[in-house]
Amino acid sequence: MKLADMEPVLTRIAAWDYSQARDPLYEFSSFLRAAAAAQSELPQIEARLLRMLAPQAAITLAGRDYVCRELSVIGTAASVAVLARMLTDRATADTARYALARIPVPEAADALRNRLQAAPAEVRAGIANALGERRDGKSVVALTGLIASSDAGVATAALTALARIGDEKALAAIGSAAPNAAVRREEVLRAWVRCAGAVAAGGDKATAKSIYQRLIAPNEPAMIRIAALEGLAAVDAKAALPVLSRELGSTSSEIQAAAIRLLNRVPGAEVTALFRKRYPGLSPIGQVRVLSALADRGDAAARPTVTAAVKSATAEVRTAALEALGGIGDASSVSTLAEAATNAPAEEQAAARESLAMLRGANVDTAVAAAIASSAGKMKLELIRAAGERASLESADVLMQIAQGSDAEAALAAIRALRNAANPEQAPALLDAVMKIANATQRREAAMTLASVMKRARKPAIGSVLAAFGSSADKPIKLTLLDVMGQVSADEALPVLRAGLKDPDPDIARAAILALTAWQTPAPLPDLLELARTDSNATRQILALRGYMKVVSMPSERSAGESVALLKQVWPLAKLQAEKRALLALLPLYPTAEALRMAEAAVGDAAVSREARTAADTIRGLGVQ
Repeated sequence: MKLADMEPVLTRIAAWDYSQARDPLYEFSSFLRAAAAAQSELPQIEARLLRMLAPQAAITLAGRDYVCRELSVIGTAASVAVLARMLTDRATADTARYALARIPVPEAADALRNRLQAAPAEVRAGIANALGERRDGKSVVALTGLIASSDAGVATAALTALARIGDEKALAAIGSAAPNAAVRREEVLRAWVRCAGAVAAGGDKATAKSIYQRLIAPNEPAMIRIAALEGLAAVDAKAALPVLSRELGSTSSEIQAAAIRLLNRVPGAEVTALFRKRYPGLSPIGQVRVLSALADRGDAAARPTVTAAVKSATAEVRTAALEALGGIGDASSVSTLAEAATNAPAEEQAAARESLAMLRGANVDTAVAAAIASSAGKMKLELIRAAGERASLESADVLMQIAQGSDAEAALAAIRALRNAANPEQAPALLDAVMKIANATQRREAAMTLASVMKRARKPAIGSVLAAFGSSADKPIKLTLLDVMGQVSADEALPVLRAGLKDPDPDIARAAILALTAWQTPAPLPDLLELARTDSNATRQILALRGYMKVVSMPSERSAGESVALLKQVWPLAKLQAEKRALLALLPLYPTAEALRMAEAAVGDAAVSREARTAADTIRGLGVQ
């Protein structure tokens, strides 16, 4: 593609307005990127764009703006004179100075500098900003003269530009303006701090440090002092330590918070010791901030201070201390946290519970297990909860004992905790608990725990469950064990479940259907389909149909077409509105042509016409595979 081929596009750009489609802009920008990459025709392209900016050129303001932006990318010294002329026109000054700020030739900076004083105030501010963007050191003198401008926009732009230039002359210029700045003194000081940062970034940390040390004085505005503290800490952390230490006792909440934050960035035992030393004399809010900082540092040396803070008279301090213990506590913290989790007000209780779950380190789980064994009442329940959240294997044995004990509330909590804390080796003990528990709620929870634990094994050992089912004459236990078989989904249990489908006891047959419905693989699909087709009991037939649909919807390696074929087999069996709706809801999961035909065919069924239309529209929207 050559520049000559772009003439129709440039004609459209000349007439383009912001309200119109940007197609010609995208087309020319794409051409320009290719030309720049190939270094092809760039002088000719630049010259052609400059002709579009000629005084008599027929071009919209939007078109001029686009052309200037492209010149900011490819422009050279050849563009400077045309763009400089545009600086005198308020309508085009912004786009011209935008380009001049970015064209990397000294002539562009000269043009901006030469127009700075004579330009109208609103244009002058933009030119000052452009000089700042270029970090033009030659403009420092001219910009300094604008700091005292009666036009606030010009003065602000001059300060911003000097701060961006960021050399020693700019720093001195802003500093010389500070004593005489009355109304805008804080603005001048902000620019001074920013300029010092630029000077430091350039390598002159000593000069920047001297400015920061002047601006941390107590008589300076709080935000300036904070910025100066941040700068000082960045250029000389060691020199900042005594200053930050002093500010820990500041009466300004903002300055104190900044001091704590900045101190916390300094690694090592020295700062931890400083926090501990100053902690007792701080206000409650200061203590909260220091406790949070100590938690972030994770330094075990702070543990005594944090532990003592749990007994503070201020609720917010106690909460912060309990939260901090989660990060720096150890086995000795278990009793403190358990006490708070049991008896403290809601916010502190929540913090204590979270920290109990988070505690790390040697012997923590052993301490939790010992505390469970030796405690009673609500504290025992809190510790059991913590053991479950921690997935504490060390607590599994004591939890098993409690699960089989006479305290119903503790037993139920232990059963739930074992869901995370037990391992597959403890499945036999859990099965024994299932067989012995008389309370239906506890037995159901124990069954869920047993299934969850068994599933963690690479190959779940379902044999003991099958043997227990075969030997038990207790119907509630047999129903529970059928549920476990379904949750575990081990193929060895399928013959038992298939036999259960034919059991004369309707409850056993129903439980077998529900177990197959919970299956995690497609293995029971033929059984459920056969039952849905042939069972004379309408309730079991519906259960089997719903179970079939649920198993089909489980993740599998089938293709979308194969899944639709499975659903198509049971469509004639769906007599009730609920089953038809359920089938239609599944079809968009497999957006094939056959799924679309099924949905479209169901539109004629008044009972599910709306759902069928929705399914068909969704499949079309997804794109038919």
